[in-house]
Amino acid sequence: MSRKVRVFVKPLKVVKASGISEDYDISRFVGEEYKRIFNLVFKTFYYQFREGIRRGIKGFLFHGEPGTGKTSLAYAVVRELGKRFRDLYLILVDASDIARPLYGESEMRIVEIFEEAKRKLGYTIVLFDDVESVFMSRGRERIESWHIAQDNVFFHMLDELDTSRIGVIATTNWYELVDKALIDRLYPIEFKPLDLETALAIAEKRCMELGVRFEKVKEEILSMKNPPRSAREVERIVLKHYIEKLEKLEIF
Repeated sequence: MSRKVRVFVKPLKVVKASGISEDYDISRFVGEEYKRIFNLVFKTFYYQFREGIRRGIKGFLFHGEPGTGKTSLAYAVVRELGKRFRDLYLILVDASDIARPLYGESEMRIVEIFEEAKRKLGYTIVLFDDVESVFMSRGRERIESWHIAQDNVFFHMLDELDTSRIGVIATTNWYELVDKALIDRLYPIEFKPLDLETALAIAEKRCMELGVRFEKVKEEILSMKNPPRSAREVERIVLKHYIEKLEKLEIF
């Protein structure tokens, strides 16, 4: 009897690790803290996949302010794992992938996501981005019963996870909104705001890529009352100087 294949109402975003852009190569990340986090997460999944550890660490919860590189680092980990495991996939999940209009459909969707990961012939990392918008804390006031139901299904699927083939990374900007049961199941890692040295290192690297004078950018950052706290803020500063450079170009 042929196996019935489920058809997703909205196709899942599945990417083969070897196809992830070099923009997410770990060499593009600067700062010792990023390298420390990368090494921990990469080595965990690499060891569990290589050694066939079925009941290991289920995954990681990246938490911190917006723009601190949580999602980008997750991509970098999967990209590097893809160099060691040829058949490795990334499944990307956000609130729009799970939210369904009818009662019970969201829970079915969560099951389908994990079933899809199991069907892959190789290895899979499932990335739940902005997880607080999908699996809210069940302790919050006025939380709907359907939200509690989908949380429970999600936690059950995590409990049954075969960590020799599948790993999970969840990201959140709002750690306090994440259900404690999820924090208990995933290993939490905080992405702290940038220190000044790391912000300057990121700025210098980006200036080299765009042909912008780093000294001017450095001068602006050092003069700020509140230095940039995220890579995204650094990017905005560098791009401002890049635009100024472009405006001065004489082409015509």
